[in-house]
Amino acid sequence: MQHAMPTASPDFDFGQPPFDLLTDDQRTALAGALDIALYPRDAVLLSREEPTDAMFVVLRGTVQERRGGEVAAVHGPGDRFGLQALYGAAGAGAGGSTARRFVAAEECACHLIPRPALEALAAENSEFGAAIVGDFAQRMRDLAALRSNREMAALTMARIRQAYLHPPLFVDAAASLRDAAEAMRQNRASSVLVRGADGSVGGAVGILTGTDLRDLVVLDGRPVSEPVGPLARYGLLTLDRDDLLFNALVLMTKHAVRRVVVTEKGAIAGLLGQSDLLAVLSNHSQVIGLQVEHATDPADLRRASRSIVELIRTLHATGVKVSFIADLVTELNRRIFRKLFELLAPPDLLANSCLIVMGSEGRGEQLLKTDQDNGLILRDGFDCPDLADIAADFSRHLVEFGYPPCPGNIMVSNPDWTRPLAGYKDALFNWVHRPDEAAQMNLAIFYDAAPVAGDATLLAEAKDYLLSRLQDNQMFFTQFARPALSFDTPSGLFATLFERRRAEAVDIKKAGIFPIVHGVRALALEKHRAETNTVERIQVLAELGALDRKMAADLVEAFTILSTIRLKARVDLPDDEPEGEGEELAIDNLVHPDRLGKLDRDQFKDCLALVKSFKELIAHHFRLNH
Repeated sequence: MQHAMPTASPDFDFGQPPFDLLTDDQRTALAGALDIALYPRDAVLLSREEPTDAMFVVLRGTVQERRGGEVAAVHGPGDRFGLQALYGAAGAGAGGSTARRFVAAEECACHLIPRPALEALAAENSEFGAAIVGDFAQRMRDLAALRSNREMAALTMARIRQAYLHPPLFVDAAASLRDAAEAMRQNRASSVLVRGADGSVGGAVGILTGTDLRDLVVLDGRPVSEPVGPLARYGLLTLDRDDLLFNALVLMTKHAVRRVVVTEKGAIAGLLGQSDLLAVLSNHSQVIGLQVEHATDPADLRRASRSIVELIRTLHATGVKVSFIADLVTELNRRIFRKLFELLAPPDLLANSCLIVMGSEGRGEQLLKTDQDNGLILRDGFDCPDLADIAADFSRHLVEFGYPPCPGNIMVSNPDWTRPLAGYKDALFNWVHRPDEAAQMNLAIFYDAAPVAGDATLLAEAKDYLLSRLQDNQMFFTQFARPALSFDTPSGLFATLFERRRAEAVDIKKAGIFPIVHGVRALALEKHRAETNTVERIQVLAELGALDRKMAADLVEAFTILSTIRLKARVDLPDDEPEGEGEELAIDNLVHPDRLGKLDRDQFKDCLALVKSFKELIAHHFRLNH
């Protein structure tokens, strides 16, 4: 920063937002703390190389915000800048490579608001503090956009072995067209490989597809008894299993074919179809979905479930948004739970019960395999003699699939969570009208429940009963909302955490994610809303006027960013912290700020600042400080 001589400050324009939110006493305090600095044309007011100890508010003239060699924005009288630089984020691009500078486009003057004065006002006036955070959501989007090349780079590194390969199906050259068609039908295949061909092609392996059969028999009128050897196509396109998927895509496109033969150590390992290739280049959720659909026993489901970890890695590596990953993982998990229950439960149990998932799974926000949170609602009067064994098997298999047992025993194997609808209604009545700590936790968990298998109307009736029992009881909602403030968010409005304690790990769930989830949940329950997903709840609350639209947009953005950082912290483990032999991503909510890149660190700080403001809003709304 090119230093300018501070002078006595002329009258500050308190009519400009957000300074119009200050009280008279606060305005007096700010006026006493202000400095003014004068800058000649082309002077650098702020750059990423030098920190600052004040926020800038343009008094006169214009200031250009330059990123690299381009002008990204122009700030005129009343505009403010330097907030990120004030807290250690002065202007990084992706990986810190794109410098950001603020340069005087003409002779200009700026008010300088010192950090201590700004923080004192923000702490004293929460509305002003929230406004100072300023266009939070847009700033986060701008920072995230700097990752623009990451998706394509990761995409081009995907390997064929990440795709589903169709097992090779061989027939002899002497086999008839009918034999080939029957082999395809029995194996649900769309092609056969032909080996031992006649002298015209030597001993090469050829291919005959379902389309070839149609053309040969239906269009050309060849008899189905004709041998396939002379009719197969030879000179197959082959790639090794460790070749790039991108190479397979180029090869298919160049030769206008829909499949290539994949080899491993010289032997044919299978066929890669165009649809399977494209599935992996976007994600390989379709492959897992097919594995679940065709599962005939829990062992098949276990293999499909273990594939979800690699799916998470692939989607994350290709830059897919965390909300999309959560949607896919939620759908796949629910398919696995549903299929497992269908494999274990007799038809009458399926028809007279509703399997539910709760917690992050119920909200559709699960990214990693967290503790089981599930239950079973039975139709009143229905009895299943083997229910205890079925429930125990269900929980046991999920543990084998990589879903740890719930420490609070909120699982179908616990009779308290596998009971008739009337039993759930009794429990809900007690949770609402006798709200001790355990009751409030159970109520919060159940409020997030979603149906997975069986008769979904059973859960709908239980949810309707819950909402009908809620009363406009301030004490109840105050107690229900209180856990949102249970954990410390290690940040003032502008966290200096990263400057003082960079080596200390932060529990991102307790510090950032849970306060948003539970605070929003409390507001939604107060409005008797049936939505379960946190983002959907925020959007509905904004529509109802229960949340300021600006705060709602910021919360959605912060929730997304925190979830992304949480996932990244587990997927991108440092070299000195291996995951061991397990196939699962470790369940660990600790984030080490010193291990984050500059972009993530800047976003993390801003998110924690917003969470702090939201917790103050929740405390005020539910009178938690009284």
